[in-house]
Amino acid sequence: MGTKTRRYFPLAVILLLILSAFLAVGLVSGRRTMLDLMKEQARAFLSVVALTQENLIFAEARLEDEFIHRIISACNVLDADLTRSNVENVRQGFGFSSIAVFARKTEKRLVVSGTPVGMSTEIFTQRDPISFEYIDFGNKTLMRFVYVVAERVFQIELPADEIRGFRTEFGINRVITQIAANPMISYLVLQDKEGIIFATPNVEAISRIEDDPALATVAERLTEVNRIAQFDGEDVLELARPFVIEDELVGIFRIGISLDSYHTHVRKTEGQLIVLFVILFGAGFILFLLFMNYQSYSNIRELFQKTLGAIEDGVLLVSGNKRISAANEMFCKLSAFDDSLLVGNYYSKIFPDDPFETSKAMAEAKKVADEKKLFGKDLRYATYPLIDEKQNVTGVVIIIHDVTRIREFEKEREEAERLLFLGNLVANFAHEIKNPLNGLSIGTQRLLREFPNPDPDYLRIAGSLKKEIDALNKIVNDFLLLARPRMRETARFGLAGSLAEMKTSIEHQIEEYKIVLHWDVQNDVALTGNKSDFGRALLNIMLNAIEAVRDVEGRQREITVRLQKGDGTAKIIIADNGVGMDEEERKRVFSPYFSTKKSGTGLGLYIAQKIVKDHGGNIAIDSEKNKGTTFEISFSESAISAQEGGSDER
Repeated sequence: MGTKTRRYFPLAVILLLILSAFLAVGLVSGRRTMLDLMKEQARAFLSVVALTQENLIFAEARLEDEFIHRIISACNVLDADLTRSNVENVRQGFGFSSIAVFARKTEKRLVVSGTPVGMSTEIFTQRDPISFEYIDFGNKTLMRFVYVVAERVFQIELPADEIRGFRTEFGINRVITQIAANPMISYLVLQDKEGIIFATPNVEAISRIEDDPALATVAERLTEVNRIAQFDGEDVLELARPFVIEDELVGIFRIGISLDSYHTHVRKTEGQLIVLFVILFGAGFILFLLFMNYQSYSNIRELFQKTLGAIEDGVLLVSGNKRISAANEMFCKLSAFDDSLLVGNYYSKIFPDDPFETSKAMAEAKKVADEKKLFGKDLRYATYPLIDEKQNVTGVVIIIHDVTRIREFEKEREEAERLLFLGNLVANFAHEIKNPLNGLSIGTQRLLREFPNPDPDYLRIAGSLKKEIDALNKIVNDFLLLARPRMRETARFGLAGSLAEMKTSIEHQIEEYKIVLHWDVQNDVALTGNKSDFGRALLNIMLNAIEAVRDVEGRQREITVRLQKGDGTAKIIIADNGVGMDEEERKRVFSPYFSTKKSGTGLGLYIAQKIVKDHGGNIAIDSEKNKGTTFEISFSESAISAQEGGSDER
């Protein structure tokens, strides 16, 4: 036994040394692999943040350009007609807070509309014809715009709530908030030579670019640098890379990833390897390789999900051999692909048309970005090549951002500006028509009153002329109501009072057509809005009901008006037993210019619906041919406030 032991002992020692060498190589390789993985994830993470910031810069610039174009158009209108009434109309029509116009040479104030927050004498000496700035006034943000035209200087102030809301909804702050809550990320900083542009809240002080040789190299050579650094007394893996927009260095992104998980992983792996080495002397090496592969894959998925899983942009990692190595939850949500289908498959198999241009990004080692209609959404994508220290492309990271809401936002703004222009145009035409109409109406009344003539033809022609003038005047009033801005003057008023005024207006028609009016208005409900406009809506609906029942034969003509009050809600019901409508008429009843009456303009019910919606209500209709029609106007708890004693305005 002693001889055999001595014979196999050297073999055992040699095998032990071989396994020890493999163990050492495995430990070193495992550490290097883990660090390389963390570097790759840091690159991908910075790519997400850089794209978010880049999109914000361009989108905010586009929004500011729209504001400036709109203000310049207003200034050109004012320059052509600088009257106080025109200045006031432009200020209200364009939604400005104030307009002040000065003589450039004398610095004399020519005209003012609204209340300017303030002004600076520098506007008379500025070199550029256009300048603007943001000012805080109370809890509001205003844009102050100065435009120099020939011998005049225009200063316009307007709310900048859209830009502030845009920054809140689409800005980098949301990403920073998510990062601050991620335990894997120690810090994220964007800085330039002047200092910190933005950073996670835990960053109070950090090395300046000129004091740090590594950062100076990044700024000078526009290259990436990674290192092990100290932050709050702990080791972090720091990755620094330049942030360049249109070939101009904006600053340097620095991200620090905590090495706690790395050290924990290394210690755990070392302990596991030693145990495996002792217990599994023979088969340990094979198990060790399998274990290392499994650990690497698990750590890739864990690190990817922790760092990029909460980001609201979709992220897809494609390795150098064109296999998909990871996809975050948002990418799966936007693309409707399951994670198990993506990871491990070839990119070309899942995306045969290469919609994200990965081949081009790998071949040219440059970022590729575009916007396309993909997966039924408007997506802005950027494909970044992942480049190691030796400048070799190791894969790509694809970042997709859903800009559907932004594009809808832009379309809504364009539509609002178009409607504002059309509204002003209609209002101007309507006013021009209304003045001669008033003259014709007065003249016709004088003919009938001051020059009476028993001739039937004279009376018929004069009466018909007055009737047509009144009808045309009603059409003009309808167009003016359509063009009027939404509720410029509001107050609290009672619905019961508005219904009573409406009832007074139609009493003579009720008697003329022998209509039975069922009135059930017991309580009152307070509503905030424009009492006159709301009364117009009620009258339009009531006149429609009278038109529907006046030609009814063979049964009693009836109209019912009810005001119902529930738990914080209210309903106004106007029902008639008139001719009713078929399904096609009911669907089109609120469409502009649709009317079943030969003399109707088709605007009455359309205007009524618009006014009800402006007051926070909803209007519904139920009708059956030859049986009648019911209009129901409802208000939710947030739109009304029930009061037993009425309201502030009667």
